Amino acid sequence: MYILENILKKFIDVPNNLFEITNQNMIEVDEYSLLNTSSNLVIGKVISCLDHPNSDHLHVTKVDVGTEILDIVCGASNVALNQYVIVAKVGAILPGDFQIKAAKVRGESSNGMICSLKELGMDEKYIPKAFSDGIFFFDKEMPLGDNPFKYLGLDGKKLLLGMTPNRGDLLSHLGFAYDLASITNQKVNIPKSSFKPVKPHHGMKVSIQSTNCLEYRLAVLDVEVKESPLWLKNALIESDIRPINNVVDITNYVLITYGTPLHAFDFNKVQSKEVLVRQAKPKEEIQTLDEVKRVLSEEDILITDGKNGIALGGVMGGHLSSIDDHTQKIILEAALFDSKTIEKTSRRLGLKSDSSLRYERGVERSRVALGMDKAIELLIELADARLYEGIEVASLEEKQPTWIELSIEKNNSLLGIDLTLKDIVDILKRLNYEVETIDSDKLNVLPPSYRKDILIPADVSEEILRIYGYQQVKLVNLSLSQMGGLSPKQKKMRSLKKELVGLGFNEVINYSLISPEDVLDYPIVGETVSLLMPMSEDRKVLRQSLIPGLIDHLNYTLKRQMENITTFEIGHVFAKDVEKNHLGILMQGNYIDKNYLQHHLPVDFYVLKGVLNKIETLLGVSLKYVKTSDINALHPGIQAKLLLKDQVIGYMGKLHPNIEKAHDVYDAFVAEIDLSMISYEKDTLVFDSISKYPSITRDLSFVISKSHAMQDVLDLIYQTARKLITDVTLFDVYEGPNVEAGKVSVAVSITFNNKEKTLEKTDVEKALKSIRNRLEFTFKAFFRE
Repeated sequence: MYILENILKKFIDVPNNLFEITNQNMIEVDEYSLLNTSSNLVIGKVISCLDHPNSDHLHVTKVDVGTEILDIVCGASNVALNQYVIVAKVGAILPGDFQIKAAKVRGESSNGMICSLKELGMDEKYIPKAFSDGIFFFDKEMPLGDNPFKYLGLDGKKLLLGMTPNRGDLLSHLGFAYDLASITNQKVNIPKSSFKPVKPHHGMKVSIQSTNCLEYRLAVLDVEVKESPLWLKNALIESDIRPINNVVDITNYVLITYGTPLHAFDFNKVQSKEVLVRQAKPKEEIQTLDEVKRVLSEEDILITDGKNGIALGGVMGGHLSSIDDHTQKIILEAALFDSKTIEKTSRRLGLKSDSSLRYERGVERSRVALGMDKAIELLIELADARLYEGIEVASLEEKQPTWIELSIEKNNSLLGIDLTLKDIVDILKRLNYEVETIDSDKLNVLPPSYRKDILIPADVSEEILRIYGYQQVKLVNLSLSQMGGLSPKQKKMRSLKKELVGLGFNEVINYSLISPEDVLDYPIVGETVSLLMPMSEDRKVLRQSLIPGLIDHLNYTLKRQMENITTFEIGHVFAKDVEKNHLGILMQGNYIDKNYLQHHLPVDFYVLKGVLNKIETLLGVSLKYVKTSDINALHPGIQAKLLLKDQVIGYMGKLHPNIEKAHDVYDAFVAEIDLSMISYEKDTLVFDSISKYPSITRDLSFVISKSHAMQDVLDLIYQTARKLITDVTLFDVYEGPNVEAGKVSVAVSITFNNKEKTLEKTDVEKALKSIRNRLEFTFKAFFRE
């Protein structure tokens, strides 16, 4: 957003240190420059104009510049007596470092130059046709010797603000003036508009059928479409807006000056006497001003003539009702649309405009009427407009603003300053807040309606500090009472990272903001936290899982022809009032590539489980793997919950085919563990001596239903004789001929040992009998000899 000093001073006295105040107390300034760098230029009057005695195209003139009369030789064909012109005196420096010097031109003295607009640096395509081939002259009497640039809208300085999403109030000169006034302790002056209708009622009516349009104003005027005056053109050019014609330029000028998005329709191109604001129908089309056909959805706001679309509400006008050189009568629109709706439409269609930007950041309701009044006033002045009776208004109730409770003690603690209640009240009133005192420590405050970003006490505190002055906060050196060191948790996290890197994994750090759709497929931590003003829909909510980020990373690497990906991330996930530390793991392709020593080892459920077993050992925990199908993001038949002491601590499995297809990835296995549920205060590894007595190993082969989880089978075997069993290992699984359909033959190896004495054969046989009985009873197992 460009701020022009010559527009700003319509509202407020502009301080000499505008740059410093803006940069220190308001917002970062990206550029600060003069609107023109030319010097020694004044307004003069041609009091004599004679043909040059030694030339057939030069003129010898005398020009009164107020303090003296200059002899100037001029070659312009349009120079004439009594013109008020722009004179570059001797010593003046024009664009291109062109310096004016006294000279003799074919024997006649010339002490200056009468300037054309091109010589003043104006782009040829914006120079009025009347001055395209000659000097510029004013169309009325002007003060001699005065600065010509202030009448061309080119006097003073301009700032380019480094806009941030929360400061939508600074997207106009009026909004900037309000903020500057609070710092310099001034009052903003808004000149009153004065006009009267001179034509009978226009017969138009307005109706709103969309809850996303809070107010719609309509006025009708006869106009004369022509070139804008230079001051208006230059105001737009310096604001990086292309001048078009006086009617369109006035709407754009009101936009940058008052922050009111406006649009003008050609009255005779609108097919009815009604303007109806409604939501678009699915697949409905409109051709916008850029002559592109847009396919709309039900989320878009459409301005219609009762049937056909004439504008895409809050974003861009329609081509069929656009203003052109033949327009004689216009409908002027000023409206207030829902910011989130405009943002969605603009992003989905890839269509940004100056109006949509302001609606997205929030337009103050009072600016709708103010902007329309100012536009009508300018149209009467610059387009010979004649206003019809009746400014039609349709509106809906706006949500009531919320008061914010502010604690003086908490405010001072947060900011590191010591302000009294009176100090804070004075600052807030300068910022146009409404303030109510609750007690000696608490205030109820209501931000001004143009500050849509002030929502919580911390926002109010930030504003207080901004006005108080960041530079006034005293520097306090931090001191440590003891030597620093790593906590047990930090040590364990570092060990975990080293372990995973040693297993061939790469650590990644992904964005904490993800798409709302990505939250739905994973176990949630709590209530989702959404940004009020997200930069994009893909980065709108705080993540509740690390897996979406790992999948995005996998997609990125696969598109660059990289495969066999093993990545992990240790990071925070978020919900309302909750923040947890998670470990996310993703494996894809081959864990080990084939080489001359071995075949490749593709990633599967058991490879991933092996990695998790290593992590269990490092963290000193024992996890239970329980088959499930509850996790939408995972294949329903290849997933498991991870339990720690009967509490779910994570999950693992293969990505669901639909998720893989949506993200253009394949063969991906993932796991996620909530590290916040693990204790790190002491080392859980316990020394266990090797038994001095021999072990006995027995194998069992049996057939069970495929529906049983093998982990449950192994757990039952161990629990049946846990005092004697030291290890249970599954070493064979068979399906095929000689095995009933729906069942599977498995073989396990059981190791028995007694640390206190040598095992007797009868002890082992007794334990095996108990195991057989429990397997037959619990799982209907059939034993194979």
